[in-house]
Amino acid sequence: MKTFTTIGACAALAALALGCGGSGPSESEFVEACTKTQATHGECACAAHEARNSLSTEHYTMMVLDMQGKRQELEKMAEKMSFEQRAAFAQEQMAVIGKCANAK
Repeated sequence: MKTFTTIGACAALAALALGCGGSGPSESEFVEACTKTQATHGECACAAHEARNSLSTEHYTMMVLDMQGKRQELEKMAEKMSFEQRAAFAQEQMAVIGKCANAK
């Protein structure tokens, strides 16, 4: 029974990380990952809110994976995107960061 519970928990976490049929990582997960960068808590909270409201679930999840340093998972998602889609994603990230720079 314990193995089944562990497998179920792992499957649930994998689905969350990949944004499968859900809303992706929570804003608190975003903030936690973000604060491990050089951003302030205020900037991270602002960026989490902005990203949640302006990015697709897939792009929001990718942004969190990037901040968490989960390069392999991020690349799996990104390899399905065209060059133009990757460029658009980069622009979306920069727009979120720009809106929240120096937020308190």
